[in-house]
Amino acid sequence: MRHDIHLEGFNLRLRPVRIEDAAFIVWLRNLDYVKGNVGDSAKDVAGQEAWLRAYFEREGDYYFIAESLSGIPLGTHGIYNVKGTSAEKGRHIMRPEVMAGVPTGILSTEMAFGSMGLRELRVRMVATNVTVQSLHRKSGFKQVGIISAAQIIAGKPVDMIEFLITAEDWFKVREGQLPLARVAGAQVLEWEKTQLGKIQPWC
Repeated sequence: MRHDIHLEGFNLRLRPVRIEDAAFIVWLRNLDYVKGNVGDSAKDVAGQEAWLRAYFEREGDYYFIAESLSGIPLGTHGIYNVKGTSAEKGRHIMRPEVMAGVPTGILSTEMAFGSMGLRELRVRMVATNVTVQSLHRKSGFKQVGIISAAQIIAGKPVDMIEFLITAEDWFKVREGQLPLARVAGAQVLEWEKTQLGKIQPWC
């Protein structure tokens, strides 16, 4: 869906995805640590551009690029399948060399339970990805189910674990998330300094 939402904090921002982000997205989703943990998607830039064009026409779907304040892409994030006061949160993939995950998650969750007026967010993740499951539990998410063969990865169906957080639960735990987000934001700022003037790997 085309939107104009920009979120900023912790030395990074979330801005709407653009068609020219296709090369970055393809590079990101093909990193070794990502393979096996996300569903199959476009294998090349042309395919990703086609996916983005379809996304631009889809309602209830907010796709973001996380980037440093100087505009260096850090990862992707999304809130989608918005139905009433419920939505799904995902497409959360970050460059492994920078700690952008926690602050990105906080910014989007604050938006979801603030300006969007949502009351619950659901997250699905591969059943074997126990590290990410643990991180979500520590962030206030509760496991609510297992969905068999819910995703296709490397051409094979895999089970997904579904987690849920309500607005009420989020406001109970959010303060505990802020110290780590501030540390991560400082690391993003220091990492950004090392990247200025460098050619990024997907270019």
